[in-house]
Amino acid sequence: MSCLENNKTIENNKVEKSIEKVITAKQKPHNYGGWYCPDNLNGFPAVNIRNWKNVNVVNGRLPSKEETQNGTSLIFVDQKKHPNAKPLDMKMPKLGRYYNENSKKEELIIVIQAVKIAEDSVVGFRYLNGGNGSARLNEVRFLLDAEIESLSPTRFVMQSVQIDAPQNKIWEVLTNPQYYEVLEVIFDKDHTPIPSWNDSSKVNFRYLNGGVITSEFAANLYGNHYIQIDSELGDSQYVAKFLLLDNEQSKSTELKIVCGPYSNDDFETQKDILNSWALKVKELSEKK
Repeated sequence: MSCLENNKTIENNKVEKSIEKVITAKQKPHNYGGWYCPDNLNGFPAVNIRNWKNVNVVNGRLPSKEETQNGTSLIFVDQKKHPNAKPLDMKMPKLGRYYNENSKKEELIIVIQAVKIAEDSVVGFRYLNGGNGSARLNEVRFLLDAEIESLSPTRFVMQSVQIDAPQNKIWEVLTNPQYYEVLEVIFDKDHTPIPSWNDSSKVNFRYLNGGVITSEFAANLYGNHYIQIDSELGDSQYVAKFLLLDNEQSKSTELKIVCGPYSNDDFETQKDILNSWALKVKELSEKK
């Protein structure tokens, strides 16, 4: 598993907005694990909003070490070091919002763990778009039932493609501008001009209704190449994630894609586009 942790190199292309909805001042990070890992798409896959209540959780006790490693929970508390640690009196999962300093967005999260350790109250959560994070309890605003009921039933496109090429060759196809035009015809046949689109975008893909980019990241994380593009359009948020993983058995590379969320009306169209785009990436990578 790779992990972005508290990496601060994400480039910001938008003035940071107020986070008064959640917390008025940035706090010192806690020391109990569960760091910012948006690339942990195997451990915590993306979840469509209608399925948020169905994720695995532990209630009424602290999780075992195994449960913090198999996607059931997140933060392991060594009770020999913290004998007074205990779960908070909250039934999991809970839906909330959390201002993500990295993506520059107030994101929707599924809280799967809440624990009291010494004087700290800490929550572990999974992002709807995949991956995990943690925060102090007062950094999260839990949604009211009426707010949850008003959420649109959006869905993520999740793709996995095996490519017979090493990561560096696929990375070149994903990021080198020389491949943009051949890939653009798949997701934008009309070459639609988008004034707000950052011409230096780190990946040869764009969602035409994604809005303004709030942050971009592209790097090799512990041997796995990872790209994340976050954007906003009004109250709608969008993310595109591309992760390269070595497949030791087949000696190939797995390209994992998570994009969305999309409305039900747009989902099938975007699914077809991303499937065609991924197959073209595969074709170009295997030719090199």
